[in-house]
Amino acid sequence: MPNRLFLISKPNKEKVLYLTFDDGPVSGVIEPLLTLLDSYQAKATFFVIGACAKRQPELMKMIYQRHHTLANHSYSHPSFHKISHTEKCQEISKTNKLISEVTGKSCSFFRAPQGRWDAKLLWYLFRQKIIPAHWSRDSLDFTKKPANEIIDDFNKQPVKSGDIILFHDDAELCIEVLTVLIPQWQAQGFTLSAL
Repeated sequence: MPNRLFLISKPNKEKVLYLTFDDGPVSGVIEPLLTLLDSYQAKATFFVIGACAKRQPELMKMIYQRHHTLANHSYSHPSFHKISHTEKCQEISKTNKLISEVTGKSCSFFRAPQGRWDAKLLWYLFRQKIIPAHWSRDSLDFTKKPANEIIDDFNKQPVKSGDIILFHDDAELCIEVLTVLIPQWQAQGFTLSAL
């Protein structure tokens, strides 16, 4: 996928990594995850599911108040290749409304569920001035493989500056993995920033 159509990495003169989290916010995960990020002064981007956010708006506020980026991951996380274009637009619009109620600003980023994009969706996002954000590194934490295996995978194929790294904040596995990787990456000179 070309970087001019999607944001899949974000080259920077500095050594920067972009942590992103999909499928939350989930109570019991967000709070310790934010504490972990705070302890390393790391910033991240949270691609929220609107239905989760609507049930627990205080979690959205918590993310935003700690200066992380709130981004859109649809309202109900349907399979985007199985719904109509109109339904896709409604999914995006409903979640954007929730995000703007918390931030007071328009949402800048959208990530399609399962990373499923199509030309009509990209054109819609372009017209709405929303950046389609994919990823360059997938932690594969959704597979629920053990934390040490995910850490080993990152060590075997080291991150590079500008990587947009996909994790999921719907389970505590991301915390277990990042407790090891964040200090390791920082020791290698990387800064962790939000999109």
